[in-house]
Amino acid sequence: MLPTHWLLVSKPLRPPFRDGSSVLVKQLVEHLPERFTLTYYGDPEQPLRKQENDEVLSLPDMGFAPGLIAKARVLATLFAARHRRLPLHFFFTPNRVTSGVLAALHRSQPQRPVLQSLMSSDGAARFAPLLRDLDAVVVLSEHTRNALLEAGLSAERVRRIYPAVAEGAIVKQSVSNRRLLYAGDLDLAVVEHLIAAGRALDQPLLQGWTLEIAARPKAKDDAAARARLRGALARELAVGQVLLAGEVPNMEAVFQRATLQLFLATHMHKKVDIPLVLLEGMSRSLPLIAFDFAPVNEIFARAREYRLEPGRLLPLQTSAGDLGAVLREIAGHPETLVRWGEDARELSRRAFALETMVEQYAALYDELGAKSHP
Repeated sequence: MLPTHWLLVSKPLRPPFRDGSSVLVKQLVEHLPERFTLTYYGDPEQPLRKQENDEVLSLPDMGFAPGLIAKARVLATLFAARHRRLPLHFFFTPNRVTSGVLAALHRSQPQRPVLQSLMSSDGAARFAPLLRDLDAVVVLSEHTRNALLEAGLSAERVRRIYPAVAEGAIVKQSVSNRRLLYAGDLDLAVVEHLIAAGRALDQPLLQGWTLEIAARPKAKDDAAARARLRGALARELAVGQVLLAGEVPNMEAVFQRATLQLFLATHMHKKVDIPLVLLEGMSRSLPLIAFDFAPVNEIFARAREYRLEPGRLLPLQTSAGDLGAVLREIAGHPETLVRWGEDARELSRRAFALETMVEQYAALYDELGAKSHP
């Protein structure tokens, strides 16, 4: 019989679910077939599924950047007597400490299936020697897969499984409430693009539009970035033309009042390769404008495969004036926004469906289990 009891090692799966990696693992736990028994970190009083044999290991919230003590508590679980033979799925970003422990563990227990999902893969190729001997490494984009292959990992071991979201309620577009949404981290580069977008709202074609910025205060430069925004867009903020929020208690409400998503970041440092917030918006028929860089541009690469147009990619060199011109053009063609929104929702269904992601992980669990029990 194939092993069907897996140990999932991630940040504790307890509310509030505020970052993309925790949301992804939560969805996987909730939707894996019942034939799998799972041991995972969370709140034993609030299990994610009603599975009699599941084990929820109590662990407090670790925040966005777990420290050494928090990581040590997690790693200790790998060696506990009742867990040490369970197939292992590890969800942390590679680093010398955790990856070194995982590689050593696998060498000492070669029959134990060990799988690692790279939740934030920026720079992961540096740790290729520590990933090479794992049974499988799951990446969230073709960009990261290619980087690991170039670093020497075998194609058989590196699997690409796109992150995914459940289908959301369609946004009801309102002519009287036209709103741009930026949902992401703040840094000193993205702020300059947001300032350009905010100032563009004074143009005649964009009269009546609002820019809503929903950004959790977790990035290194967040405080400086907010200060820059408040200074440069003081008038727009004062009159409600630009809205600046921190932690958002109801993201669904934010989606439902939006018209268009702007993703004006230019890097994915310490982030999930394909931001879940973009997929959540697309599943609700929100079109997307984003800068053309890997791996975010894979959203549009998949769209081309299906002959869909969920929005527009902008060159990284786009100036403030050019960004304003793009927004004015879009505002003058509301029918384009409707078509983009329909294509965004269809792309979410075809390329980033939750059912597909879960099926791919379940198939990988079965494959690795079969190899360990020939």
